Amino acid sequence: MSSADETGPSPFERGAYKLWSKEHVRFSDTDINGHVNHAVFVIYFESGRVQITRDPQFDLIEDGCNFNVVRIELDYKAELRFPGNIDIGLRGIKYGRTSFRIGHGIFQGDKCLCTEEAVLVYMDRATRKPRPLSEKLIAWLKDNGATAN
Repeated sequence: MSSADETGPSPFERGAYKLWSKEHVRFSDTDINGHVNHAVFVIYFESGRVQITRDPQFDLIEDGCNFNVVRIELDYKAELRFPGNIDIGLRGIKYGRTSFRIGHGIFQGDKCLCTEEAVLVYMDRATRKPRPLSEKLIAWLKDNGATAN
């Protein structure tokens, strides 16, 4: 997992993220050790990513297209226990012609519990082939910290 890019804050700091969503810890998220199971963090990240990237105010997905996750990498920093609420931050990292990389952080207050980097491909639903990123999507990524590959 890349840590901080050379020009910005560490992904383990709240200041690295401009966009936020919220989640709550469910009792069913916990495992025999009493903390949130590692696999549930992926669900939290997906929930945060979908809340933001499918928000109608951003209108990031053109008709007939979708984002497909092709890679994720997590870095666990601290335990999360029930009950609780979390904030999920999202930031842009890099973008190319048909794919982009975003980062997430799960926080309770200023404490970072886990980070994720995800690579998404902009895909045509009918052909199942990658499509070039739209200018609107590139502008949104840049506005949220991403740079070109």
